[in-house]
Amino acid sequence: MNSEKKPLSVRRAHLIAECAQQRGDLADELNTLKAPVEHIGGVGSFLFANRKAVLAGGGVALGLLIARPKRALAMAAAGTSLWKMAQAALPRVLPVVQRVLPVLRAHLPARFQ
Repeated sequence: MNSEKKPLSVRRAHLIAECAQQRGDLADELNTLKAPVEHIGGVGSFLFANRKAVLAGGGVALGLLIARPKRALAMAAAGTSLWKMAQAALPRVLPVVQRVLPVLRAHLPARFQ
């Protein structure tokens, strides 16, 4: 069946090492995926702890949307417009900020860094 002439113990050791490498790679990938979620992990517990205030705020927002739909839609349109402008400007602004930021850090006192 097996065309290789390696001893079984050598093949077994090789497979164990390969499995350990794959486990390590998988753990690294999982940690990469978990990192952004851990930053917002406190949000869920905060919302649950303050659910009455969150529901009250949501109710007020819904009431304003129902009572004054024209104003709410205008605010939504303005927010969407600002979002699109920011998304268009970000690729142009980010390289400039990345060049200027190290210069500013070098000139700022240590207490501001």
